Amino acid sequence: MIETIILWINYGMLGYVLVMELQILLLATASYIALRQDHFTRRHGRIRDLATSDTTPPITIIIPAYNEQVGIVESVRSTAMLHYPRLEIVVVNDGSSDLTVQRLVEAFDMVPIDFPFRPAINTKPIRRIYRSRMPLPLVLVDKENGGKSDAINAGINVSQFPYFMATDADMIIESEALIHAARHFVEDRDRTVAVGGNVRPLNGSRVRSGSVSDVDLPRRPIEMIQTVEYIRSFLAARPGWSAMGSLLIVSGAFGMFRKSAVIEVGGFRNDHLGEDMEMTMRLHRHYLKKKQPYRIVYAPDAVAWTEVPSSWEILRKQRIRWHRGLIQVIWQYKGMIFNPRYRQIGLIGWPVFIIFEFIAPTVELLGWVIVPGSIATGFVQAAVAVPLAIAALLLGAINSVVSLFLDDRFGYYGKADQTLRLLFYSLAEHIGLRQRSVWWRFRAMFWNPSKKVWGDMQRTGVGNLSGSPGEEIRTG
Repeated sequence: MIETIILWINYGMLGYVLVMELQILLLATASYIALRQDHFTRRHGRIRDLATSDTTPPITIIIPAYNEQVGIVESVRSTAMLHYPRLEIVVVNDGSSDLTVQRLVEAFDMVPIDFPFRPAINTKPIRRIYRSRMPLPLVLVDKENGGKSDAINAGINVSQFPYFMATDADMIIESEALIHAARHFVEDRDRTVAVGGNVRPLNGSRVRSGSVSDVDLPRRPIEMIQTVEYIRSFLAARPGWSAMGSLLIVSGAFGMFRKSAVIEVGGFRNDHLGEDMEMTMRLHRHYLKKKQPYRIVYAPDAVAWTEVPSSWEILRKQRIRWHRGLIQVIWQYKGMIFNPRYRQIGLIGWPVFIIFEFIAPTVELLGWVIVPGSIATGFVQAAVAVPLAIAALLLGAINSVVSLFLDDRFGYYGKADQTLRLLFYSLAEHIGLRQRSVWWRFRAMFWNPSKKVWGDMQRTGVGNLSGSPGEEIRTG
């Protein structure tokens, strides 16, 4: 009896990995179809006409800032150079203890103003509001510390336009990214409530005057492996989920929202480690409960660049925080799992995400111990288990190659040497980093929810990357 149970546990684990890899392959296929359609629209849809069209909706860019004195000025300058017909920039200083406010006031000739507004979302008290006297649509909100979500909510309260984009102070946004994201609102203004952008690693690329001038790969293995992960997530997964109406995450680094929709659901939550996924799921639940048509979509050509961690310690903190945020979201929205009331989200997207994203670390970790141990003790025949394990590894390798094909076809790294390096690291990640990542995510399940550990990314900062006008600097 015990031998039978152990046998089925082993085969169950191996079967789980096989099904997971098959699911990834199917998702990548759906992503390819979606990317090809989006590419066709971008080439033949006269999207750039939106840069001068009266139908293009005005947008507020909200930049939460906490102790960003090093790069905040260059970040605002970079944002102000975006190609978009009408926008305003709202920087929310979230109780910084450094010179963030002073840097902005001095650089952009900002003065305090009386700014009457009616708060739609409760936030920490606002101390003062500034406006630039330059020909620049820049507003600075100085408030007490309440966290990133509270800062975004304060920016929503102050914003004057019907759509807003939430981003980070250290992001570099491509010049036409807003146009590509806003296209989805223009195409279906009545139903579209959120658009997620394509976030890519900045490490290794050259930056000139606040924009990416030459895309390249980083040198460090830890950064290369993360680059492979970003390709797999943002090119081989999200386009497919978006096409199926099951996009579960609008990235906090690049997310564009209809303001009225976010206000209607109560704004971003301050007590959450995964505020971007939580907001996305809350919007899904809200509109599905009301049985009101809506769209939450992904824009692969709306690209923003961010630095990824360059040390194992910072990467560990980041991954643990991400997984703990996922745990919070799962617990909060557990009632949607396999619930037909929530249609494709409840029956497909959410269950698949939980089964192959949340449960995966536990299954993999146990599999590394149980399967080899069962083979060594004779409970499982190597002639059966080993081919299953090899098949799973081969499927994983195929998925890596498919992801690189998508990047070569629709991404940035098209040179032969870049492709070879990406291929090497996409295979090498299974030896070392994957095991570390699984262990970190497994550890994340054992924590005290009342104790938040956000971790310090210790980024170089956009200000350090931008250089003087005309100066070119390589990151990573």
